[in-house]
Amino acid sequence: MAAKPENAGNDGGAKAPPSSFRAGFVPITGLPNAGKSTLMNALCGARLSIISEKPQTTRNNILGILNGPGFQAVFVDTPGFLKARNLFERSMEGAIRRAAREEGDLCILIAEPGLPPADKVPLFEPLKTVRCPLFLVVNKLDRETSPDRAKAAADFYSGLLPVTQVFLISALNGGGLKELKAAIKAALPEHPPYYPTDQVTDRWERFYAAEIIREQVFKLYGQEVPYSCAVEIEVFREEPGRDDQVLAAVHVARPGQKPIIIGKGGSAIKRLREASEKALKAFLGRPVELHLTVKVTPGWQDNPVFLREIGFYDKK
Repeated sequence: MAAKPENAGNDGGAKAPPSSFRAGFVPITGLPNAGKSTLMNALCGARLSIISEKPQTTRNNILGILNGPGFQAVFVDTPGFLKARNLFERSMEGAIRRAAREEGDLCILIAEPGLPPADKVPLFEPLKTVRCPLFLVVNKLDRETSPDRAKAAADFYSGLLPVTQVFLISALNGGGLKELKAAIKAALPEHPPYYPTDQVTDRWERFYAAEIIREQVFKLYGQEVPYSCAVEIEVFREEPGRDDQVLAAVHVARPGQKPIIIGKGGSAIKRLREASEKALKAFLGRPVELHLTVKVTPGWQDNPVFLREIGFYDKK
């Protein structure tokens, strides 16, 4: 999780906020596919994190900043709880643990209606000793027809963890978000804003370019291939009078995965390039020319040098 900025309260020369201003970091945690990314995007009013029906699409802790009258909530979309199998996933696991236990001013646990699988319950262990208020958010009520399942989730997690408030919402259609936002504001400590109040994230465009391409990989390819891919932006160049130039490498873990990404006669990578370029243009609001290559990087998930280069590996 990104450290809180040392220049907290510096709003780029803007008028200083009143002493009653509230600001804090709010990690969003939960099992894969519970709706963490959808919730953060909905709260911030911007598409900042990958959304996919496939679990484990979020790999980094991504900051989304909600600014409102008298407050600033810095949301952290964490990877879904997981049992780490390699260095890459251990780094993700550490990010979840630190976000939930060390740096949050308020923690949100998002869950689906019903009870979690029994083998997943131990993954909630770090939240038992959370040092800040813990909000339980039961999501996906737009899909749920039985109120008993929402109540079952609320009762289960409230009995397992030190939950301070429970909210029933639909992150997809916005149901219950107004009440959740008001409670978040009230729970934040008095503090000047950590970021300029017109800023919505701490990530550079280069980071989002890689995330947008990776999102399209999840949409266009099936089975295990998306989980074996990493995207590296090798060139991101803005030049006056012409389209932005972006050169990205899609790294795969095994040689047999490269022809799957490319497809027969290059058809698959053409679809990937076209879909990614369209999404990049929409996100950046300006023309982009995207070029893709595919590279075989065996064992990249356990390669600390490679993981550090693409911004994932954290030794903590």
